[in-house]
Amino acid sequence: MHSAKSKGFTLVELMFVILIFGLVMTASIPGFGRFLQTWKLHGEVDRIAATLRTARGAAIMRNIDAVFRFDINQRTYFYFEDEDGDGVRDTNEYRSATHTLPPGISFEGHTLGGTTVTFGSRGNTMQSGSITLQNGLERTRQITIFGGTGNIRTGT
Repeated sequence: MHSAKSKGFTLVELMFVILIFGLVMTASIPGFGRFLQTWKLHGEVDRIAATLRTARGAAIMRNIDAVFRFDINQRTYFYFEDEDGDGVRDTNEYRSATHTLPPGISFEGHTLGGTTVTFGSRGNTMQSGSITLQNGLERTRQITIFGGTGNIRTGT
């Protein structure tokens, strides 16, 4: 003879599992918010570094100057190809899209002589220093520009 066993979960067991799941989710929300802020900071630093590297590459490929410019107050950055080498964007010179920092990310400071970096036709630059970004948790990350070579490095 077979005994009749019920299969499945009772309503009490199901409610208990949902309660535990809810408690775990509630406890993890602050950590997830911190993760998102840090992720946005790293992503934006990588995007600025990529724009700097693109400007440097354009200068080398086109045998011209390329100027990267950022605005701390407007929270924007872009580069343009300076075909006549005057440091000023003329209407016929290519300009990249203007990128705006996402909410919660800001320029914390920089150690450059100004808010532009000019790459020469060999990819080199006279400017040397770093640009620091900060998120809402006051964590920072830097983009370093090496004078002479024009190399770009990201880090803390």
